[in-house]
Amino acid sequence: MADEPANLSRVLLDGALELADALNQTSARYALIGGLAAGYRTHARFTRDVDFLLHIPQVALPPILTELARRGFEFDELSAIREWTQEHMTTLSYHGIRVDWLKPVIPAYLHILERATNENWLNHTIRVASAEGLILLKLLAFRTQDQLDIENLVAAQRDRLDLAWIRSEWQTLAPLDDPRMLRLMDLASGQKSS
Repeated sequence: MADEPANLSRVLLDGALELADALNQTSARYALIGGLAAGYRTHARFTRDVDFLLHIPQVALPPILTELARRGFEFDELSAIREWTQEHMTTLSYHGIRVDWLKPVIPAYLHILERATNENWLNHTIRVASAEGLILLKLLAFRTQDQLDIENLVAAQRDRLDLAWIRSEWQTLAPLDDPRMLRLMDLASGQKSS
């Protein structure tokens, strides 16, 4: 159907903004990550889900889930709480759209949360991971789409990227001579590598 991508994009954005509105009323620390955030920092691109990095006290989780259910999110509350506490991630649904939550279980993820910025998107305040934070997450996953997102983020933010921060955080996860980091450095310097 021709309208599917446009309708999907609107529901994705609505889900992200509804979740941000609910989280902004709490003490939760969060950041939009993934394809939607990469699109925000570069140019819109197609994605089928919404991803959030989220730090929320376990005691605050049930009231947040109640509020999200009121806002149209669907999930099994007991499963969501169990997944969050045991697996450090959970998935909700918003009008058929997958909404993934990832708990910041390693220090680098907490640092990504700290660097996220409040952005105004369609008259809603939403915290979006910085370009550097997104690059770090995408270096870790390094799937084909992640590599394209890294290229777009570097191209869009080249003169503003804090490469020293990325390298510093990367060193806590992998060596600096890792091929993923070397590829990023080539991109940032404007060189092409095969």
